Amino acid sequence: MATTTIRPSVDASRPRTTERRFFPELEGMRGLAAMGVLTTHVGLSAGIIGLMDQEPKGFYGVLLQQLQVSLPIFFILSGMLLYRPFALATLAGTRKPAVKPYLWRRVLRTLPAYWALVAVAMTFLNRENIHGAWQVIRAVLLLQVYQLDSRTVAQGLEQTWTLATEVAFYALLPLMARALDKIAGRSPDPGVRVRRILWALSSLVVLGFVFCVWTELPSMGQYPMQNEWPPKWFGFIAVGMGLAALSAAADLSPATIPAIYRWMMKHPLWCWAAAFAIYVVACVRPIGKPGYADYPDMAGGLTEMLLYMLFGLFIVAPVTVPHDRSKFVIAAMSNPVMRFLGRISYGLYLWHIAVIYFWQGGIFGPGGFWKLFGITLGGTIVLATASFYLIESPAMKLRERLGKASAGPSVETIHS
Repeated sequence: MATTTIRPSVDASRPRTTERRFFPELEGMRGLAAMGVLTTHVGLSAGIIGLMDQEPKGFYGVLLQQLQVSLPIFFILSGMLLYRPFALATLAGTRKPAVKPYLWRRVLRTLPAYWALVAVAMTFLNRENIHGAWQVIRAVLLLQVYQLDSRTVAQGLEQTWTLATEVAFYALLPLMARALDKIAGRSPDPGVRVRRILWALSSLVVLGFVFCVWTELPSMGQYPMQNEWPPKWFGFIAVGMGLAALSAAADLSPATIPAIYRWMMKHPLWCWAAAFAIYVVACVRPIGKPGYADYPDMAGGLTEMLLYMLFGLFIVAPVTVPHDRSKFVIAAMSNPVMRFLGRISYGLYLWHIAVIYFWQGGIFGPGGFWKLFGITLGGTIVLATASFYLIESPAMKLRERLGKASAGPSVETIHS
């Protein structure tokens, strides 16, 4: 297994300046997550994954069903990328990010491309079920996740419940960062401060599991809308925020960070091996039926949530290392294919369900995984590429009006 070296500590007491650095591995990781989500949904649509009375199609059904471990990658990456400049401000005393430019950039990055999807989905996939302006307005405002009847006008938008969680996090992050800054205090030891941040973030993880218990109560029924509410998923974002704090501390003073993160820095491939082992355990599904996408019982839901959180932690951690990253990690995540998929990953996430609907007239079709996969992947890449160059990229250029726009999924680092 490849190893990385750890830089010697710097003087954490003296003022530090920051710079934004572009790590292509972060872009590639987003591409990996988008492909995993797309493949899972194609498997479900093609009848490879078990659902209710439909049995999974052998070993492939089991593997495809648990590719949904890809979903936490998005949440964890968001927590890491967006909280890191706030974490540096707390740990190193650098300038705190300005809130208004931050919110403006989030709006421009997220909403224009999403609104394009809403316009197409409402016009071509949901028109017959629209009986009032509110049904459209709530989708535009990402409020559909909070009303059960919204599912009747959600064709092509089913996956966007995760975007509602992301947007809620975007709005709350400045407040969360301020609270964490107060909790971390002003200890001269950045290791003490980062541990205080981690302990505080653990409360969000606990909240997620408590919320999971609530959604799994028999009285909630099958597939309750509350399962898609942000509190259940904020624990995954908290894991990303924890990685951001650890990465920032490693950037500032590596000797002070917890031993587990030092081990991750030195053994990135063992982290990925652990992530793969967790995926295998999730496929075996120690509690529940392997290969089925049915709503789990409480024990199964809690077990799955824990496995997904651990998978996300171990697969993302190696790309959060601030310096001296593994050559294998760089090669795997920053090659041209992964970088391209990462660049258009938001469009891949947005459009793949709509492509399935347009091709077969519904979310469930007559079968044939490989044909549907090829059509969905090809069609989605075309739409995602158009979305990136015609909508996302022009919108992101407007960010310069309220702060310098980064070249890609970059992170705030200590100026070397």
